[in-house]
Amino acid sequence: MEKKSNIMVYAGSALGAVVIAMLIITVMANSSASIAHAMSKIPVIGAIAEIVTFRTYESSENNMEANIKVPEVSVKNEDGTVNEETTQKINKSIQEYTDEIIAQYEADVAAAGGEGHMDVELDYSVITDNEHLFSIRFDQFLIMASGSQMVKIYHINKQTGEMIQLSGLFQNGVDFITPISENIKQQMREQMAADDSVMYFIDGDVPESDFQSINEDTTFYVNENGKLMIVFDEYEAAPGYMGIVEFEIPTEVVQDLVQDGFLK
Repeated sequence: MEKKSNIMVYAGSALGAVVIAMLIITVMANSSASIAHAMSKIPVIGAIAEIVTFRTYESSENNMEANIKVPEVSVKNEDGTVNEETTQKINKSIQEYTDEIIAQYEADVAAAGGEGHMDVELDYSVITDNEHLFSIRFDQFLIMASGSQMVKIYHINKQTGEMIQLSGLFQNGVDFITPISENIKQQMREQMAADDSVMYFIDGDVPESDFQSINEDTTFYVNENGKLMIVFDEYEAAPGYMGIVEFEIPTEVVQDLVQDGFLK
């Protein structure tokens, strides 16, 4: 009976705390229009992100062609309501990014008078979709006198419903740039020592031209094994023949810096 009484007291206390908390929130929401407006913007934990549709820009002018896929993303809160702010933000960013590629292609076609040789391809894929991250990757291939490749990746933190960059994986105020950069340099040197065909911009005759470090918005993704992958465009960290290069960062390098749940 004593145990049962304690349980009932605890349950009553817990219920009381919940009721009080709800009352406080209700009072706050109704006491000020600005507070209510701010609270309405708080995303529900456990956002759902998905591609709902896409359109394709296609063009063919003699030997100049373009095939550009433009997806539209929807971000929903856990209760099924659309997170308008993030949905609009990511779709606007994608639109601006793809519009820039299309505008450049059309300008090149006009400049060449239809007599040039050019092929532009842009495709996308959902590269990460787990309980913490939704990431959509764009791979651009440009063929003119020579070929080049570029990558752009957008990320949504599904716990907050917000778009994030590399810095969004880590705790506030920590230096994640230095350990990641030093690990990449170590991997570069090890790969070059093991294979003569591998070349990176490091330990060269002109130190200013060497790879120095990543930054807060360096391209990244989290692979299927929960490992952080750092991505460099062609010519960004290595000669063109190396193409796009990626480095898997051992989690122990940043395990004391990363926020819980993002990496394994």
